[in-house]
Formats: sequence, structure tokens, C-alpha cells
Amino acid sequence: MFMGAMAIDARRGDDASQPEDLFACAGPSEQLRFNAAISPALPAFCDQADRLGWSGREPSSLTFLEADAEVERLSGFFRSLGLRENAIVAVALPNSTEACLTIVALDRAGLTPAFLPVATARETAAQLVESLAAAGVVTQSQIAYLRPASDWRDVAAGYFGLRFPMAFGPGVPDGLIDLDRAASGFGEVSEITPQSADAPPSGFVTFETQDGNLRPVFRSWKSAIAATRLFLATAGYRRGDRVVSLLAQDDFRSLATGLLASLASGSALVAHGLFSSRALMESLADEARTLIVAPGWMEADLARLELSANVANIVLVHRAPVRFKARPPLTHGVVDALAFGETALLAKARDARGQFALSLEPIDGSGEAEALLEARRDETGRISFRGPAAAVSAFGASQADDSSGVWRRSPFAAEIFAGIVIGVSAIDGV
Repeated sequence: MFMGAMAIDARRGDDASQPEDLFACAGPSEQLRFNAAISPALPAFCDQADRLGWSGREPSSLTFLEADAEVERLSGFFRSLGLRENAIVAVALPNSTEACLTIVALDRAGLTPAFLPVATARETAAQLVESLAAAGVVTQSQIAYLRPASDWRDVAAGYFGLRFPMAFGPGVPDGLIDLDRAASGFGEVSEITPQSADAPPSGFVTFETQDGNLRPVFRSWKSAIAATRLFLATAGYRRGDRVVSLLAQDDFRSLATGLLASLASGSALVAHGLFSSRALMESLADEARTLIVAPGWMEADLARLELSANVANIVLVHRAPVRFKARPPLTHGVVDALAFGETALLAKARDARGQFALSLEPIDGSGEAEALLEARRDETGRISFRGPAAAVSAFGASQADDSSGVWRRSPFAAEIFAGIVIGVSAIDGV
């Protein structure tokens, strides 16, 4: 017997900045092209100012039109590799303009990114790419003391199926394709090639931790954009905003609150790949309306900063399991986003007293026939989800578009007090 249920639809106010056409776009490639057409001169992707010191690369700042041109060059190179439709390409990049461009370019080239954190141990990375039969990897030569390109060269040497190890420079080691050079010769604008009728939906692969192991899961771009639409209904990104993200774009929660949210709202994603309070304050000095996206555990650190008036919201992205404090350090202008693994994302602004307001109560929708996300909680507290925004499946399983009607049991139980979620605990060994 189920004790509670909720249904969520996207809400759009009179000043909503997300055109329906953007939400109708199938993936990030089409969304970028849409933005390049309607707002070509607006900033799209920017790096933190001090990235040269930890990456050996100068910071980059691209408008939507410039980003679209860069994506076209990069996707042209990816297409030249001759990989099959929806072939898996691992992506191990820090939060950066290169990460944004790579993700969009892989979508435009008809390939499937599989996201791995850059700090993934070499042995684990080798096992994962082999289990996915990944044909390539995109990484970077230097990230502070890490040398991911050298590690991936060793992985490729042990797994011959990884035919195309690629990296952004400087100092790309022998045995890897230097993407800065290889993609420079491509630039002719092409049409986005439609998928064949029998191809599975385009999307991406992330990893769910279960029983101490990493389990690959697939989510279509359609599902990810549905989740992003829900998030934006609460977070309030607007066209022309600056979204300063401290989350690497390497899992569902970071994409839905970062890259995809920025593309769907027409806002600029300012990517911080290595945290520095000085670099953060420099990013916040811009006069444009700004939002900060940060992991929930950084709340106390952010509370100590003197933020300028142009910071409209702070989005704290929590990952279950979690327990919320009765008196959080930050109060006003905070949106809490709670990720239930790779399955679902709930978001809610804090109330007038600055208290957590995440709940499992129904949220009034926009009158659409189908709720984007539904949740139910059984007598043990375990939460299940269904709907387009939760249409995730085990990698290799059926990836049909109609999978949004299936209830998916999460490995988490919610603790409710006065209708508010005060904590989420893990079950089943997570």
C-alpha cells in the first residue's frame, strides 16, 4: 500500500524565459543551434578566470554563435572517425568550455557520451569502458596534479577496442589525438543527420553506485530535457543570466542544473573546474544577473562570502543520501535540488523563513496531459518515480521512448516531517 504520491508539471510564469521551442528540441545540439539563431551575441560558455594555472589553457568565453561554430568543427571531426550511430565515447573532462563543447558535439555527431569523473582510478576506468565497449574517450592533458591523458593512454594500450583516445592540450602525449589540432580543419556547417528509424533514442550514459559497484545507466536527451524543464520551473534561470556552476558536467544532476539548464534558458554557463574562492568572487563581479550552482555540502562555505546584489539565487545540489539541517547557514534566495541517484531530481525554493521546503506534495502543473514526473512512497518510506523526467534504464536494456510509464524503485527512503522532506536514507546497500 502506498502512502503518498505526487505529480509534477513544469510551470511557466508570465515572464518565463524558456521558449517552448527550446524544450521541444531533441538534444543539446539542437538547443545550441536554436540559441545561436535567436541570441547569437549572448554569452554561452565561459571558463573561470584562473584556469591557466591548473589546466595550462587560457580561459575561453564564447557566444552562442561562436560556440555553435566550435561545436560544428568538433562534431565534424567526430563524424570523420566513421563510428557507428550511437557509438559510446567516454568523456572525462573537468568543468570547462571544452566539456560543454564536447557534449554538444558528440550529440551533433550522433554519438553517445558516457561520463566518467576525471579522478576515476585507472583500473576502474579500464573496466568501465570495456564493459561499455567504448570506441573512444575525450579527456584533457592536465588538471592540476592529475595527468588524465597519460592515464587514458595506458587504458587504451590494454583495451584495443578503445581505438580513439583523444585529449585537449597542451602537451597531449603520444598515442592520443590532439583535439585542438585535429578539429581545427573542420568548419563547414552541416545539417543534423536524423537517426535511422530502428536506432535507439539518442542520449548519454552515467553511473549509479549500487552495492559498492558502478552500474551504467542510459537516459535519453528527451528525458533529461524533461527533468531540466522541471528544474527551471523552480530555479528561475533567464535568458542572458550568468550561471556560475561549481559542478563538473559528468552526471545527471550536474547536466540538468548546468549545461542543459543553461541551453534551455538561454543563459551563460560559467564553468569552474577547480574551486577557488578568489576565482568565484571574480566571476560574481559581473553586473549581469547571476546564479550560483554548487554542491550542497558547500553551503556553509558560501554563507561566509559577501555576495553582491546581482546574485539572484544560489542553487544547492544535494545528492541522496542526505539529512537536512534544521537551521541551514543560508536562508534567502536558495533553491534546493535533490538528486535521487541518476533517476530523478526534485527542486524547491526555501520558504520565507529560509527553511527547506522540498516535499512530496503535488505541485500544480501547466495543464499538460502527462505529468513530467510522479513519485510515490511506500509504507517503508522507499520512493519510486515514473514519468518522462525519470525515464532512465540500465545500460543495454530496452531504451524505448515509452519507458516513461514504468515505475522505478529508487534505492532511497525519505523521512517526512510536517510534509517536508528532512532526510533521505540509502537502502539496498547503496
